[in-house]
Amino acid sequence: MTSFTLNWFGMAVHDVPAATDFYSKKLGIHSWQDEDKGLWRYFETRRMTFELFKAHSSRVEAKGWGNGQAFRPVILVSDLSAAVSRLQDQGVLLSRDISESGHQIEITGPEEIRWSLMDGSDIEIDWAHPVIAGIELKAANPEGQKDFYTQVLGMTLEHKTDQVMHLTQPNGEAWLRIQAGGSSNSPQAAINSPKPAFFFPIWISYETKDIKQANAWLQQQNVTILHPLTYHEDWHGTDIIIADVDGNAIQVVQYEKPDDNGGTGNTNLNVE
Repeated sequence: MTSFTLNWFGMAVHDVPAATDFYSKKLGIHSWQDEDKGLWRYFETRRMTFELFKAHSSRVEAKGWGNGQAFRPVILVSDLSAAVSRLQDQGVLLSRDISESGHQIEITGPEEIRWSLMDGSDIEIDWAHPVIAGIELKAANPEGQKDFYTQVLGMTLEHKTDQVMHLTQPNGEAWLRIQAGGSSNSPQAAINSPKPAFFFPIWISYETKDIKQANAWLQQQNVTILHPLTYHEDWHGTDIIIADVDGNAIQVVQYEKPDDNGGTGNTNLNVE
């Protein structure tokens, strides 16, 4: 099995300028764009990278976390009460929740896409560069998802209760927290689309240093392939898009083009 690192998530929205205004002005996250890439934004977050894209016209409708939106990103804040006051002053819709993980605040962003705020007492909050600690996943098939993310993608089950399964990575990398109560998505419309992940409000990405080995491993595990191994000239990366047990899109990526020995470099290898 090759090594995978969960470190990125993408968001697909129908109105990119409106979403950009929300995340950059109301939440205060610094962002930048490349005019050559069209409707795309990069936000300067820590631990996990967050990018915004123009959604496919048939994107799954996000009605809430676990209802159209499987993945919910978690922002760490040092003072939850102060964060709530700040966001309320900006007119951000919030709701409160008490779970096994403690007090949490859910943010409702553009197009009903949800985020979570969680207490991180050792974190110095910088709204221009917030820390995305991990991803919460509401699962229609929690046990199946736990097996998928541990056995296929190599995460470690740190602890499990009746309601929550907490999966981790080495060296304090982003975590994944699985809860029951989600709904499955049919990936059929996305299969072999040039941009299958854009059918989903949020998708996550695992980076690997050997995409050819990763591709062979994923096919051995009989995972659902939404789009085959492809080299992207515009951003100089090679990826494969797969679906998890509930049908949610996941990117597995190596930045730069793989050479014949599995590394990176200039090559005539045709990766399609």
